[in-house]
Parts: sequence; structure tokens; C-alpha cells
Amino acid sequence: MGTYTSNRDSERQGSWPPTGSSHPADAQSRVDFVSSDRFDDTPDLALGYAPLATSGVRPNKDQKLDDDAKAIRRGRMGGGFRLMLFSSFATLLLIFMLPLALGLPGKVDPWSIRSIANGDVNVTFLDGNGDLLAHRGYRQEETVPLSEMPPYLVQAVLAMEDRRFYRHWGVDILGVLRAAQANFAAGGIVEGGSTITQQLARNLYLDGSRTFTRKAQEAALAFWLEQQLTKDEILELYLNRIYLGAGAYGVEAASKVYFSKSVRELTVSEAALIAGLPKAPAQLSPAKDLPRAQDRAALVLEKLEETGWMTAAEIEAARAAPAIVELEERSPDIRASYFVDWVYSRMPLFVDGPPRELVVETTFDPELQRMGEEALAATFDGLRSNAKVDQGALVALDHNGAVKAMVGGRDYLESQFNRATQAIRQPGSAFKPLVYMAALQNGYTPYSGIVDRPVRINGWKPLNANRRYSGWMQMRNAIAYSVNTIAVRVGHKVGLDKVADYARASGITTPLPAHPSLALGAMGTRLYELTGSYVPLANGGYEAPAYGITRISNVEGDVLYERARNIIGAMPPPYRENNSGQEQVDEDAVMTPILNKVATTRDVQTMTKMLKRVISIGTGRRASLGAREAAGKTGTTNDNRDALFVGYTADLVAGVWMGNDNNSEMDRVYGGTLPATTWANFMTAAHEGKPKRKIYTPIWVAPHPSQYKEPEPVVEEVPMVEAPAVPNYAALRGKLNGLSSALAAAVPLEAPEPVRTRSRGMDRSVFRSRDD
Repeated sequence: MGTYTSNRDSERQGSWPPTGSSHPADAQSRVDFVSSDRFDDTPDLALGYAPLATSGVRPNKDQKLDDDAKAIRRGRMGGGFRLMLFSSFATLLLIFMLPLALGLPGKVDPWSIRSIANGDVNVTFLDGNGDLLAHRGYRQEETVPLSEMPPYLVQAVLAMEDRRFYRHWGVDILGVLRAAQANFAAGGIVEGGSTITQQLARNLYLDGSRTFTRKAQEAALAFWLEQQLTKDEILELYLNRIYLGAGAYGVEAASKVYFSKSVRELTVSEAALIAGLPKAPAQLSPAKDLPRAQDRAALVLEKLEETGWMTAAEIEAARAAPAIVELEERSPDIRASYFVDWVYSRMPLFVDGPPRELVVETTFDPELQRMGEEALAATFDGLRSNAKVDQGALVALDHNGAVKAMVGGRDYLESQFNRATQAIRQPGSAFKPLVYMAALQNGYTPYSGIVDRPVRINGWKPLNANRRYSGWMQMRNAIAYSVNTIAVRVGHKVGLDKVADYARASGITTPLPAHPSLALGAMGTRLYELTGSYVPLANGGYEAPAYGITRISNVEGDVLYERARNIIGAMPPPYRENNSGQEQVDEDAVMTPILNKVATTRDVQTMTKMLKRVISIGTGRRASLGAREAAGKTGTTNDNRDALFVGYTADLVAGVWMGNDNNSEMDRVYGGTLPATTWANFMTAAHEGKPKRKIYTPIWVAPHPSQYKEPEPVVEEVPMVEAPAVPNYAALRGKLNGLSSALAAAVPLEAPEPVRTRSRGMDRSVFRSRDD
């Protein structure tokens, strides 16, 4: 263990003495360190003031007035100091007596406690490829020996948390007095008196309650820890277990989270940033507020300069290069944060029991996530200045409902609110495919004729987007041009209860009011649920609610939850045997589908043809993918408060929402403009290099062997050979000759005058100004 050299007339320099060994060989060196004039030369910060200068320079008038004010304040605080002195002696008595009264903790070995994150769950998330995606709950890395940590990191922690660490027995009476004086002068709690040993005892064995009993237990345990462990061991345990924000426990985990490197590689400024976190890790975390964390790191450097443990040149170099936390570039954690937050919140639905370390395998695709973020960012980068839109969201799912990408907003660091899963906004006309699906299930066809004209239901009168009416039209054109009055008529005639039933079956869980405006999407829903309701239209009519978790297991490999395989097909009845050991076949058994059918394949194929026209001739032309087949629907709510586009291909289903968090109006932003463009950009990138497939192609699913019935034995019979009958053509020839003579003798008919009739067609001119 090294010692510091002192020179009062020159810059001081030294190195951190701990070796990390459980019992240092050179005990005298520690005595030299803690009793050296390094502490005597620095201001007596433990008492909260610096000695007055006695160099012969007389203080000026202002200094004298300041000294008088301090003297008056000391006089007022005399009684307070006597009370604090009495409390200090009482605390010492408690330290020696409470271990006997309270007993030792259940786990006497501090090293046997795996984590100080009591009551939390440590979850490691893997993406769809099995690669590390993110951590949630607490994160704890390997234990790093004290001797391998940078000396300046240890110095910085001691300077901020417990400068007299090597000079007290677990409870620092001088530190308690200093904190009491500072709190009394400030009229509130501005400084704590807990030592590093007390903090370690609290984190290892106690909860976070602020009661006298808990403080007494903390003091007793701190004294007990000082008897069980050396100072170096206590400091090493503390640095490897203390919470440092962003779910990181210990300096190694914090270094990995904030700087993507081991604690052994930290610079002085990075070490100062980490050393400033223990006081309030949740508020000071650079993941939450980097400028505030940097200000705290500057304070750490000031404390280091006061102690003299580092030279002024080293401090200035650290100040000139403050630590930068590049969270967006360090790992896919930030990119996946919206998705991981959503999955983490749903975990209690699948596992319960005591806290544990878990591994969660997800459906997440990092490449699709990157493409979704880039598509949304490109839209906002090219936004016209007066568009008045500040937020957007995107969700992508496969045909089984697996969430592949989720962009919950423009910037996770600025706002953790997930607009794809938490925001409940109106879908507008993007809800109409569910209305028309209910119509197809109840006898309507794409060619059913409906009249586009003003309609009034119970005093409510909906209007079209362009305030015009086109008269009679087919239902396939009504959805292509997003005609409001026809959607309302169809929903009213089919029945709003049937519309709501299909919407719930397809994945909508938010309340669906029994009001005619339901047909226009005048209710709240979440983007990921709305996008998921289009999945049955893409996969043949099978139920496929959005999901993000495929398997949950513990660190030992035991599977706690696993999602069943979603196979388009049917599950055979259970295998049974009779008393003779032969298979017992139940002829009346019903084959159970693994995925429930919410619509017939014929109906969803018909709807897909209708939604293809939305992109080819209707309101969603900007969502065209060229030669690749795509179907989708635009949506715009009243006063342009929400704009959406949801669509699908043979490979992917995606939805885009744009709007403002305060629900304010946008300026000429419709579902067929910015959302459709964003959707097209994302889908084009996501399908790069993939074959251009039709959305519906014949798929044959091999049946289970138990579905085959053994054929009945065939008895071959030799048919009798009969002589073929001779056809009789004489009678037929006579009839034909008679018919020919009759036609030759007939008088020819005169052609009637042509009758001009008015075509019952649709006036397409009314759609020229329609956006949605």
C-alpha cells in the first residue's frame, strides 16, 4: 500500500493506496495514509468550516461583518450543538448495545447475497435472432476487485460519500455533526451523515424506510460489518453493489450501461460522473438527464481538488473533456426501449411468484426496427414548416401477430410515452375495413349498391370529407374513396353489435360505443391493436392478437412460459387406447383449430381485393409499392387531429400514426399523405430483396397422421362384357330435316328501333378533391 508525499508549497500528487487484498500485508502504510498531513493540510471539512487565516493579513470590513454574522449564528446554535453532542453519545451507546438487542442478520455472510436489488426482477431480453437486446430490472455484472478499479474512481467516491472512511468504525460521529450543522443552517435536509459502511448495511440487509428503528439497525449493522470485514473489503463490496441508476448495480454495470466498457477503462471525467450518482441515482442518471449528471460530475472534481488527491492539471484536463454518454450508439437497448417497455409490462400476465432472474425471448427484429425509425425520421426531416405535427408511431407485425418493430415516438430519451401501445386515439376511416368485413359476413358483396346521399340517424348527420355526394355506387368503390355516408349506412343496416363483435374478435380491446359514429372510427383504440386487427385479413381469417414474447425461462434454463406454435391448420383429437391397447378412434370428435377463425378465407380475400383498390385508385395512392401487391386503408379524424395508414403485404402488416400529443389540429395532414408515404418507405425497405408474392397463394397443410382413415378393403369384381348397342340415327335425321324446312318457310322478323337508356353509373368527378 503506497503513501502520499506532501509539499505545502507545491502541487500535491499521489496514488490511491488500496490493494484490494483481504488483509494488506503492510498495515503500517495504511496508518501512514490516514494519519498523514494530507488530511491535516486540507480544510477541516468534517466540522464544516475552514480555520481562519493567521498570516498577518488583516481582514477587511466586509470580512469582519461576515465573521460577526457567523459568530451570532454560532451563538444561536449553541443549544443545538449541545443537543447534537448528546445525540452523538447516545448513538455510540446504541452501536454497542443494539447488536445484542436486535441480533445479527439472517445472512451473516455479505458475499453470499447475490444482489442488493431486493424485491426486483432482473430480466435479460433477447431479440428474434437470439441476440442480446436489453436489460430491465436490475443489472449486475462481475465483481471487480478493488485493486483493478481506477484509483481516481475510488478517490472520487470517497470524496463524495465518506472522506473519513478509513478513520471511523462504521458510524462517523464527526460526519453526523457536520450533516446536522448543515441541515440546521439550511432549515432542511441538505446533507446526510451515513457512512459507506452504513449505506452497505442498509442495501444488504434493510429496506428503504426512514424510521428511527431502521436507522438504529443500520448503525448496529455497520459496526458489526466493521468487525467482520476489512476496510478494503467493505469498500469493494460497496462499489460492486451500490445502485447507480438505469437499473445498474455496481460500478462495472454502470460503466457498461453508460459507456459500453469495463470500469477498468474509465477516464477521470467518466469516473467522476459515476461517482456523483449514489446520492440520487434515479434523478442524476445520465440516461435521464445528461446535463444534470455532468454538473454533478463537475462537483465531484471540485471535491477531488479540495482533498488534494489529484493534481490541478489532472482536474483541469477532466473538466475540459466532460463525459459524454452516447446512449443511442452504445447498443440496441435504446432503439428497442419502446418495445422492451411494452413487453416488460406484460410479463406479469405469464409468470408470477417471487422475484428472480429471467431470460425473455422476444419477436423483435432489430433491422426492421432500424428501418421503421429511419422511415419516420425521414418524414419529419422533410416536413413542411406549417404542417403542425410533432409526433408519430409505427408498428410492424408478421402474419401470426408477432411484433417485429415498434416505434413509439420520435425520441425515446425525450419522451418514454409509447404512442403505439399507450396512446388511445381515434382510428378514423382506418376502422372501416372492420365495418365492411361485418357486412361481407352478413350477405353484402363488393358489388352491392348503396346510395351516397345525406343521412341522419337519431339527430346525428355525418358528412363526407369533401362535403359532396355521388349517388349510387358499389361498396368496393365506397371503401376505395372512403365515403363516410355509405359506411354509416352499411354499419346501421348490418348492426353495430355485429360490427363490434367482429372488431373484438379481430383484436380490438378498447370500448366500442353503440353509436352510429362507430362506423367512422369515432372511438379510441391503440395503434398496435388496430394494426393487429388487419392481420386476419392478411393470413386467411385466423385470429392473431399482437404479441412480443415467445418464451420466458429462468437462468437455470427452466421454461416458465412458452407461446404455442401458431400453425394454420387443425389439431387432431387426443390419442386414446382401449383396454386392448389399440387406438380408440372417436368418429364424432371435432378437430380443434390452433388459431380461431374470425372470418372465412373467402371474405378476407374479398376484402383484400377491395383494399388493394384503395392503393391503386383510392385515397392511399401514395402507399403504392409498385409491382409488389399491397392492400391498406387510410384514416383521418375530425379537424385532422389524427392521421393513419394501415396495410399489409404477403410478408408483413404495418400501421403508421401521426399527430400531436396535445391532440391539436394538424394542417392538411391526412392518412393518405404523410402516414401513407412513411408506410411505403418502410415497407419498401423491409421487402428489399424479397420475392414479389401475391398476398394469397394456395397453401396446403399436411394433415396429422391420425387424420388419415385406413381405407376399406377393395374386392375386385370382374365386370360382365356386354355387346355395345347400335345407335338409331334414322329418327334424329327425320326431325332435323323437318326443322330445316320450317325455318326456310318462315317470314323474317324486322329489327326493332334501338332504345336509348341512361346508364346507372357512378359520378367519379366527386372524388377529385377527396383525401380520405
